[in-house]
Amino acid sequence: MIELLLDELHVSSVWNGGILLLAFFTIILYLFILPNGKNHTWWKSIIFIVGVAVAYMAIGSPLNIVARIQFSTHIIQFLLFFLVAPPLLIIGFKTEIIHRVLKFSIAKKIARVLTNPYFVFVLFFLLISIFHLPSVFDAGRMDIYVNYFYMFGLFFLAILYWIPIVTRLRLNKKQKLIYLGASIIALIPVSVFLMLSTDNLYETYSDLGVFVEALEACFPPDEEPLPASFYETLLPNKPHMEQQLGGKVLLIGESIIFLITMALVSFIEPRLNRK
Repeated sequence: MIELLLDELHVSSVWNGGILLLAFFTIILYLFILPNGKNHTWWKSIIFIVGVAVAYMAIGSPLNIVARIQFSTHIIQFLLFFLVAPPLLIIGFKTEIIHRVLKFSIAKKIARVLTNPYFVFVLFFLLISIFHLPSVFDAGRMDIYVNYFYMFGLFFLAILYWIPIVTRLRLNKKQKLIYLGASIIALIPVSVFLMLSTDNLYETYSDLGVFVEALEACFPPDEEPLPASFYETLLPNKPHMEQQLGGKVLLIGESIIFLITMALVSFIEPRLNRK
Protein backbone atom coordinates (compact mmCIF):
# COMPACT_ATOMS: atom_id res chain seq x y z
CA MET A 1 0.00 0.00 0.00
CA ILE A 2 2.88 2.36 0.63
CA GLU A 3 3.98 1.90 -2.98
CA LEU A 4 0.46 2.87 -4.08
CA LEU A 5 0.62 6.02 -1.98
CA LEU A 6 3.95 7.04 -3.48
CA ASP A 7 2.54 6.43 -6.97
CA GLU A 8 -0.55 8.53 -6.21
CA LEU A 9 1.41 11.52 -4.91
CA HIS A 10 2.95 14.22 -7.06
CA VAL A 11 6.72 13.95 -7.52
CA SER A 12 7.16 17.19 -5.52
CA SER A 13 5.52 15.52 -2.54
CA VAL A 14 7.66 12.39 -2.73
CA TRP A 15 10.92 14.21 -3.45
CA ASN A 16 11.05 17.45 -1.45
CA GLY A 17 12.03 20.16 -3.94
CA GLY A 18 12.92 22.73 -1.29
CA ILE A 19 15.33 20.38 0.46
CA LEU A 20 16.75 19.34 -2.93
CA LEU A 21 17.48 22.97 -3.82
CA LEU A 22 19.11 23.46 -0.43
CA ALA A 23 21.28 20.39 -1.06
CA PHE A 24 22.34 21.66 -4.52
CA PHE A 25 23.03 25.14 -3.14
CA THR A 26 25.17 23.63 -0.38
CA ILE A 27 27.21 21.63 -2.89
CA ILE A 28 27.66 24.63 -5.21
CA LEU A 29 28.70 26.84 -2.29
CA TYR A 30 31.13 24.16 -1.17
CA LEU A 31 32.69 23.48 -4.58
CA PHE A 32 32.90 26.97 -6.06
CA ILE A 33 32.81 29.54 -3.27
CA LEU A 34 34.50 28.19 -0.15
CA PRO A 35 38.32 28.40 -0.29
CA ASN A 36 40.12 25.07 -0.60
CA GLY A 37 43.05 25.51 1.74
CA LYS A 38 46.40 23.73 1.51
CA ASN A 39 45.36 20.39 2.98
CA HIS A 40 42.11 19.94 1.09
CA THR A 41 42.01 16.88 -1.19
CA TRP A 42 39.58 15.61 -3.81
CA TRP A 43 38.46 12.69 -1.65
CA LYS A 44 37.29 15.10 1.03
CA SER A 45 35.03 16.74 -1.55
CA ILE A 46 33.57 13.34 -2.41
CA ILE A 47 32.95 12.57 1.27
CA PHE A 48 31.22 15.92 1.76
CA ILE A 49 28.95 15.40 -1.26
CA VAL A 50 28.09 11.90 -0.02
CA GLY A 51 27.22 13.47 3.36
CA VAL A 52 24.86 15.94 1.65
CA ALA A 53 23.29 13.09 -0.32
CA VAL A 54 22.74 11.02 2.84
CA ALA A 55 21.14 14.00 4.60
CA TYR A 56 18.84 14.60 1.62
CA MET A 57 17.87 10.92 1.44
CA ALA A 58 16.95 11.07 5.12
CA ILE A 59 14.62 14.09 5.01
CA GLY A 60 13.90 14.88 1.35
CA SER A 61 13.38 11.51 -0.34
CA PRO A 62 10.42 9.07 -0.18
CA LEU A 63 12.02 7.78 3.03
CA ASN A 64 10.55 10.86 4.75
CA ILE A 65 7.02 9.91 3.66
CA VAL A 66 7.46 6.28 4.70
CA ALA A 67 8.85 7.42 8.06
CA ARG A 68 5.48 9.06 8.76
CA ILE A 69 3.75 5.72 8.19
CA GLN A 70 6.20 3.31 9.83
CA PHE A 71 7.95 4.21 13.06
CA SER A 72 10.81 1.80 12.34
CA THR A 73 11.53 3.75 9.14
CA HIS A 74 11.61 6.95 11.20
CA ILE A 75 14.43 5.38 13.23
CA ILE A 76 16.35 4.63 10.01
CA GLN A 77 15.80 8.27 9.02
CA PHE A 78 17.06 9.30 12.46
CA LEU A 79 20.22 7.20 12.16
CA LEU A 80 21.05 8.55 8.70
CA PHE A 81 20.40 12.20 9.53
CA PHE A 82 22.06 12.39 12.94
CA LEU A 83 24.65 9.62 13.05
CA VAL A 84 25.79 9.08 9.44
CA ALA A 85 25.55 12.40 7.56
CA PRO A 86 27.18 14.73 10.18
CA PRO A 87 30.60 12.99 10.44
CA LEU A 88 30.81 12.78 6.63
CA LEU A 89 30.09 16.51 6.32
CA ILE A 90 32.66 17.39 8.97
CA ILE A 91 35.39 15.16 7.51
CA GLY A 92 34.86 16.56 4.02
CA PHE A 93 34.35 20.22 4.96
CA LYS A 94 36.80 22.86 3.76
CA THR A 95 38.42 24.07 6.96
CA GLU A 96 40.18 27.13 5.53
CA ILE A 97 37.12 29.32 6.11
CA ILE A 98 36.97 28.11 9.72
CA HIS A 99 40.62 29.00 10.31
CA ARG A 100 39.94 32.49 8.99
CA VAL A 101 36.90 32.98 11.22
CA LEU A 102 38.73 31.68 14.29
CA LYS A 103 41.30 34.43 13.97
CA PHE A 104 38.72 36.63 15.70
CA SER A 105 38.90 36.14 19.47
CA ILE A 106 35.11 36.28 19.98
CA ALA A 107 34.62 33.55 17.37
CA LYS A 108 37.26 31.42 19.06
CA LYS A 109 35.51 31.79 22.44
CA ILE A 110 32.12 30.85 20.97
CA ALA A 111 33.62 27.84 19.19
CA ARG A 112 35.29 26.78 22.42
CA VAL A 113 31.93 26.69 24.20
CA LEU A 114 29.99 25.09 21.36
CA THR A 115 32.52 22.29 20.85
CA ASN A 116 32.83 21.41 24.54
CA PRO A 117 32.38 17.63 24.21
CA TYR A 118 30.81 17.05 27.63
CA PHE A 119 28.27 19.86 27.34
CA VAL A 120 27.28 18.88 23.79
CA PHE A 121 27.14 15.17 24.67
CA VAL A 122 24.62 15.73 27.48
CA LEU A 123 22.54 18.22 25.49
CA PHE A 124 22.45 16.08 22.33
CA PHE A 125 21.30 12.86 23.95
CA LEU A 126 18.96 14.65 26.34
CA LEU A 127 17.15 16.36 23.46
CA ILE A 128 17.00 13.09 21.50
CA SER A 129 15.21 11.52 24.47
CA ILE A 130 12.88 14.52 24.83
CA PHE A 131 12.13 14.48 21.10
CA HIS A 132 10.87 10.89 21.37
CA LEU A 133 8.50 11.65 24.25
CA PRO A 134 5.04 10.96 22.78
CA SER A 135 3.62 14.46 23.36
CA VAL A 136 6.68 16.18 21.88
CA PHE A 137 6.99 13.76 18.97
CA ASP A 138 3.31 14.05 18.02
CA ALA A 139 3.42 17.86 18.23
CA GLY A 140 6.39 17.93 15.89
CA ARG A 141 4.70 15.64 13.39
CA MET A 142 1.53 17.74 13.26
CA ASP A 143 3.26 20.91 12.06
CA ILE A 144 5.84 20.76 9.28
CA TYR A 145 7.64 23.90 10.47
CA VAL A 146 7.89 22.65 14.05
CA ASN A 147 9.14 19.33 12.69
CA TYR A 148 11.87 21.07 10.65
CA PHE A 149 12.78 23.15 13.71
CA TYR A 150 13.23 19.96 15.74
CA MET A 151 15.11 18.13 12.99
CA PHE A 152 17.51 20.91 12.01
CA GLY A 153 18.06 21.93 15.63
CA LEU A 154 19.08 18.37 16.47
CA PHE A 155 21.12 18.21 13.26
CA PHE A 156 23.10 21.27 14.37
CA LEU A 157 23.71 19.59 17.73
CA ALA A 158 24.71 16.40 15.91
CA ILE A 159 27.37 18.37 14.02
CA LEU A 160 28.69 19.76 17.31
CA TYR A 161 28.55 16.30 18.88
CA TRP A 162 30.65 14.73 16.08
CA ILE A 163 33.30 17.46 15.89
CA PRO A 164 35.35 16.17 18.87
CA ILE A 165 35.25 12.65 17.40
CA VAL A 166 36.31 13.25 13.79
CA THR A 167 38.73 16.14 14.43
CA ARG A 168 41.80 16.55 16.65
CA LEU A 169 40.51 19.65 18.41
CA ARG A 170 39.38 18.51 21.86
CA LEU A 171 39.87 14.80 22.55
CA ASN A 172 42.73 12.34 22.30
CA LYS A 173 42.33 8.77 21.09
CA LYS A 174 41.49 7.30 24.51
CA GLN A 175 38.99 10.05 25.29
CA LYS A 176 37.30 9.54 21.91
CA LEU A 177 36.86 5.83 22.58
CA ILE A 178 35.32 6.58 25.98
CA TYR A 179 33.12 9.24 24.38
CA LEU A 180 31.88 6.75 21.77
CA GLY A 181 31.36 3.99 24.33
CA ALA A 182 29.29 6.37 26.44
CA SER A 183 27.30 7.26 23.32
CA ILE A 184 26.25 3.64 22.84
CA ILE A 185 25.08 3.53 26.45
CA ALA A 186 23.27 6.89 26.16
CA LEU A 187 20.85 5.61 23.52
CA ILE A 188 20.10 2.31 25.27
CA PRO A 189 17.34 3.77 27.53
CA VAL A 190 15.41 5.08 24.51
CA SER A 191 15.86 1.75 22.70
CA VAL A 192 14.74 -0.31 25.69
CA PHE A 193 11.82 2.04 26.34
CA LEU A 194 10.57 1.44 22.79
CA MET A 195 11.27 -2.30 22.79
CA LEU A 196 9.47 -2.97 26.07
CA SER A 197 6.47 -0.73 25.44
CA THR A 198 3.22 -2.63 24.84
CA ASP A 199 1.09 0.51 24.46
CA ASN A 200 0.63 2.64 21.37
CA LEU A 201 2.80 5.59 22.39
CA TYR A 202 2.41 7.87 19.39
CA GLU A 203 -0.96 9.08 18.11
CA THR A 204 0.62 9.86 14.74
CA TYR A 205 0.93 6.10 14.21
CA SER A 206 -2.25 4.91 15.96
CA ASP A 207 -5.05 7.52 15.65
CA LEU A 208 -6.46 7.83 12.10
CA GLY A 209 -7.27 11.54 12.31
CA VAL A 210 -3.88 12.48 13.73
CA PHE A 211 -2.15 10.08 11.33
CA VAL A 212 -3.78 11.72 8.29
CA GLU A 213 -3.05 15.24 9.52
CA ALA A 214 0.59 14.38 10.26
CA LEU A 215 1.06 12.71 6.88
CA GLU A 216 -0.56 15.54 4.92
CA ALA A 217 1.54 18.11 6.80
CA CYS A 218 4.55 17.19 4.66
CA PHE A 219 2.62 17.51 1.36
CA PRO A 220 2.62 20.74 -0.70
CA PRO A 221 -0.54 22.89 -0.23
CA ASP A 222 -1.75 22.08 -3.75
CA GLU A 223 -1.55 18.30 -3.27
CA GLU A 224 -4.94 16.63 -3.83
CA PRO A 225 -6.15 15.01 -0.56
CA LEU A 226 -6.65 11.26 -0.79
CA PRO A 227 -9.77 9.48 0.56
CA ALA A 228 -9.77 8.72 4.29
CA SER A 229 -10.42 5.05 3.47
CA PHE A 230 -7.10 4.94 1.61
CA TYR A 231 -5.22 6.39 4.58
CA GLU A 232 -6.89 3.85 6.84
CA THR A 233 -5.23 1.04 4.91
CA LEU A 234 -1.83 2.66 5.58
CA LEU A 235 -2.32 2.91 9.34
CA PRO A 236 -0.15 0.26 11.07
CA ASN A 237 -2.27 -2.64 12.34
CA LYS A 238 -0.12 -3.02 15.45
CA PRO A 239 1.66 0.29 16.14
CA HIS A 240 3.25 -1.01 19.33
CA MET A 241 5.04 -3.71 17.30
CA GLU A 242 6.40 -0.98 15.01
CA GLN A 243 7.67 0.81 18.14
CA GLN A 244 9.34 -2.35 19.36
CA LEU A 245 10.91 -2.92 15.94
CA GLY A 246 12.06 0.71 15.94
CA GLY A 247 13.72 0.18 19.32
CA LYS A 248 15.61 -2.84 17.98
CA VAL A 249 16.68 -0.96 14.83
CA LEU A 250 17.88 1.95 16.98
CA LEU A 251 19.87 -0.29 19.32
CA ILE A 252 21.48 -2.32 16.53
CA GLY A 253 22.00 0.64 14.20
CA GLU A 254 23.60 3.00 16.71
CA SER A 255 25.79 0.19 18.05
CA ILE A 256 27.07 -0.63 14.56
CA ILE A 257 27.74 3.04 13.73
CA PHE A 258 29.56 3.78 16.98
CA LEU A 259 31.54 0.51 16.96
CA ILE A 260 32.69 1.16 13.38
CA THR A 261 33.70 4.67 14.43
CA MET A 262 35.61 3.28 17.41
CA ALA A 263 37.47 0.91 15.07
CA LEU A 264 38.35 3.79 12.74
CA VAL A 265 39.56 5.89 15.66
CA SER A 266 41.67 2.99 16.92
CA PHE A 267 43.29 1.88 13.69
CA ILE A 268 43.16 4.72 11.17
CA GLU A 269 43.63 7.89 13.24
CA PRO A 270 47.07 6.88 14.65
CA ARG A 271 48.32 6.39 11.08
CA LEU A 272 47.01 9.83 10.10
CA ASN A 273 48.73 11.40 13.08
CA ARG A 274 52.08 9.89 12.02
CA LYS A 275 51.85 11.54 8.61
